Amino acid sequence: MSERVIIDGNNLLHAMREHAPIAAVGRETMVRLIERWSKASGSRVTLVFDGPAPRGGLCKQLSPDGVMVRFSAPATADDIIVAAIEAEKEPTRLRVVTSDTAIRHVAGYRKCSCTATVSFIGELFPDSSTREAPQPIVPEKPADVASQEDAEWWKKTFGGTDDEPFDGFDAMIH
Repeated sequence: MSERVIIDGNNLLHAMREHAPIAAVGRETMVRLIERWSKASGSRVTLVFDGPAPRGGLCKQLSPDGVMVRFSAPATADDIIVAAIEAEKEPTRLRVVTSDTAIRHVAGYRKCSCTATVSFIGELFPDSSTREAPQPIVPEKPADVASQEDAEWWKKTFGGTDDEPFDGFDAMIH
């Protein structure tokens, strides 16, 4: 029987933003990484986020194969996770991924396996390589460099030259 895993989504997302070897980690990227990990490990994953479920396309993007994504509203994700731990018929076959002390305490009391989020990030990136990880989109030119056409439009619209400071905002609001 495959391992069942419950992941504290917001807790992992915050840890990934600090510790993952890729930049710009959002919910969709994290869900895709977990989906890939789930398929490779044969684990059945429930990922729990705080708040209401998003609508439309974003909800579909957060619903990959092999990963059950739940949103907690009107309760908290912690409440949903604790209830799932307490309701588990075979708690020794349940693994909980969180760094939340209260959840880890409940999981430990029920003899569930617990993994800290930073450790789990290591499982998502076992070789610490970014080769297989989704990469952020890099613009062709730096965002802080305006085209000549954009610069002319700004000068025409707001006035000024490259040599003088812009004081049009004060004039616009007075």
